Amino acid sequence: MERQNKRPKRQRHRMEQIRDAAGIHGKGLELLKIIHRIDSSAIPLQLMDAVIQVTHIYLGLFFTARLIDSLLEAAFRRAFFCAGALILTALLLEMAGLLVAGAQEKSWNRLFTGLYMLIREKAFSLDYETMEQPEVVDRIARSERTAAMYGGLNGILGAYKEMLESLLTIGMAVGLTAALCFAPPAAGDGLLAMAARPAVSVAIVLVFTCVAFVVYGKGNRGFNRRHEVIFSSHTDVEIKLGYMTNNILKDSKTAKVIRIYDMKEMLMANFREFNEVSTSFFKRWNILDRQAGLFRNTVNGFFVVCAYLFVAVKALAGAITIGTFTQYAGALTKMAGGFRDLVESNVLLRRNCTYMEDFLNFLHLESSHVAGSIPVEKRLDGEYEIEFKDVSFHYPGSEELVLKHVNCKLTTKNKMALVGRNGAGKTTFIKLLCRLYEPTEGSITLNGVDIRKYKEEEYRELFSVVFQDFKLFAFPVWSNLVAGYEREDGKLRDCLERAGAAEFVGELPQGVDTLLYRTKDGGVEISGGEAQKLALARALYKDAPFVVLDEPTAALDPISEAQVYAGFDEMVKEKTSVYISHRMSSCRFCDDIIVFDQGRIIERGSHEELLGRQGQYAQMWNAQAKYYAD
Repeated sequence: MERQNKRPKRQRHRMEQIRDAAGIHGKGLELLKIIHRIDSSAIPLQLMDAVIQVTHIYLGLFFTARLIDSLLEAAFRRAFFCAGALILTALLLEMAGLLVAGAQEKSWNRLFTGLYMLIREKAFSLDYETMEQPEVVDRIARSERTAAMYGGLNGILGAYKEMLESLLTIGMAVGLTAALCFAPPAAGDGLLAMAARPAVSVAIVLVFTCVAFVVYGKGNRGFNRRHEVIFSSHTDVEIKLGYMTNNILKDSKTAKVIRIYDMKEMLMANFREFNEVSTSFFKRWNILDRQAGLFRNTVNGFFVVCAYLFVAVKALAGAITIGTFTQYAGALTKMAGGFRDLVESNVLLRRNCTYMEDFLNFLHLESSHVAGSIPVEKRLDGEYEIEFKDVSFHYPGSEELVLKHVNCKLTTKNKMALVGRNGAGKTTFIKLLCRLYEPTEGSITLNGVDIRKYKEEEYRELFSVVFQDFKLFAFPVWSNLVAGYEREDGKLRDCLERAGAAEFVGELPQGVDTLLYRTKDGGVEISGGEAQKLALARALYKDAPFVVLDEPTAALDPISEAQVYAGFDEMVKEKTSVYISHRMSSCRFCDDIIVFDQGRIIERGSHEELLGRQGQYAQMWNAQAKYYAD
């Protein structure tokens, strides 16, 4: 009864192992397809390298055996031929190996960069709402971190190459071992002759091979389980270390805060804590690797000793020559090494596939936005009407509504202002307007059609936006302004002039060709106000029907701010402008003012109308106006 209970357990265990192996190789094959897509030469090069290495080994054994037999038989002409063939094949295979190695190095570089290009292409293809989720950002960090630490696609390809080389080695060794087993002994009835008989030889080889294989398999399954326990806790620590190194220690913007608030000891304490955990991981990992290596070498040594004893019996029984003794002994030794390498490469593949799972999951990630198919009408008159219909919204992972039943129409060619206290929902309103997010409830329409039905990229072409947390890049000035469009120097100058940036850009070392920010290639640092002017110029360069400005003068000095306000009409002429600001004086330049409070629109009208109502707008206006009173 007890045996009957154990059998189903063993069967279930074996099925789990089979499913696990199938899952690992399923991921491996998917990664091989990606490798082939990035570089179609990568897999053939690895196949060629594996064949060259195995051919080198067995041709060497073959010609060495013939050379020794020829010398023992005093057949010096044949010995000379064998020596020449040995040297020539070794030279040709070495040259072929060097050519393949050179091509492999270039292929590895393509795969290394190709992996990061895939990650970035996928990230750019996802909608903003999906990309802003912390778990997605974490998945990208994990993908890049583990790829850097464990070889990425190169590691997967290398593991499969080692497995193929091991299988070819084992296959050749099995063929030679079969020939050895079936080689009959010389006449005789002694113990050696009986042990050298084909049937007995096959039995002997099967016994010590099976014993070694079973011991190998059980031992390695135990080491695999211990490896997985250690690896499971590692990536999080490395990501934290990477954050400390790249986002804090190497970021010049944090240097001022660290010194002003004397944060050195606090940061170093955190760094030491993470470093201790990481050091502990590598210590346990190295100990386990040494133990696994010792175990595999012990089993391999047992197999090699048995192999040499068996080949010696065949030689003493007269079944093989002295020269072929080296050939068959070498083949059996290579078979043992092949089994060991096969197990180790499988362990390596399992580990790499496990770590690349985050990468695969990221590639499989789908955007949360509905893919529209209707093209946006290109209107020469620029007449567009956008309407929010009972729109409510909460951010992913939160149930708190940021916008609550918002209803409003945005008419074209008006200058509009959105005002309200911090957290009132103004910037969220803009994100929904630009379809960076989609409403939780309700709908937004463009000329009467739900914007979710339009092609997302075409709909977004309607908007030029300067967000409060805008970004410029370490590219030339013109590249930051032109962004994804064609460079037109006349248009560049006009936009810089209208944004009040022409003067300081003209004073830069190479003008619009000057690289922004100090990198290893040079570049200049610009002030926050100058950066904001460039962001305004970029929005103008796009020449979209709607211009959205979120706190466009927050980093400007009073004179520059006055210049921007004075040129505001010219800056957004013939366009619909939506303007967010906490400085109420800016609202005087706007035709239509929308007041937000706690996610709702509570007031709307012109500056004079809202002042006359003595509501929240009037309160905010009077609260700021008193600071400028005489």
